[in-house]
Amino acid sequence: MKQLSKLFRFAEMELKLVFRESSRFYLPLALPLLVLAMNGMGDGARKPVEEFRGLSALDAYIMPLSAVMVVTIIGLMHIPSGIANYRQMGILRRISVTPARPLMILAAQALILVVVTVLGAALALAVGFLVFGIEPPKNPGGVVGAFFLALCAMFSLGLLIAALAASPRTAGTIGLVAFLALMATGGGFSNRNDYPEWLATVASYTPFGASHDAMVNSWSGGSPTMANYLVLATVTLVAGACAAFTFRWD
Repeated sequence: MKQLSKLFRFAEMELKLVFRESSRFYLPLALPLLVLAMNGMGDGARKPVEEFRGLSALDAYIMPLSAVMVVTIIGLMHIPSGIANYRQMGILRRISVTPARPLMILAAQALILVVVTVLGAALALAVGFLVFGIEPPKNPGGVVGAFFLALCAMFSLGLLIAALAASPRTAGTIGLVAFLALMATGGGFSNRNDYPEWLATVASYTPFGASHDAMVNSWSGGSPTMANYLVLATVTLVAGACAAFTFRWD
């Protein structure tokens, strides 16, 4: 019970930092909305597509893309830079000599970032439903499950970057490069149907591609494939284990 109260105190501190540095969260909130708006303005993305079981590309492809983008930006860019800043300022080292464990502040940061991620995805959904009239998912449980798996995978990768990065600047650079690389290969910048066959196959086994595929399948009324589950679970376990073994508190 005492540990739980400490977690909530740290979470309250993290929440105040989020409001104080709210400009850091413009990108994960604004970029998915921009992608959604750019595609929603045209008529082509609104036409029913047989591949998506009668839903439009805006419904079953762009909307899941926006949600996965929120998770990826926060996981790969905000987690590493936040933890690296704490390390550089000596916050983790100072907490380590108090009754509070350094792990507690990481758990509090993760908790707040999960809330911000869910709110970001909810904002994209609200705009999609209210402004562009997007159809709701045919398998909402599958969408929620895919979102959770994507969150675990991207947050684990973010922790690994934070463990390896020597400074906040390095963490930010690695996170940005990783985000752009996953977006480019996973179909974030263009439809993977336009990729060469070999690249489209590789893309489906990246964390971004597997997350997007899982959400697209669920939104269209299907379910995530076993390959989607395996990719995201493997990334979560491997990246999480590597982060735990290489993490530095100071």
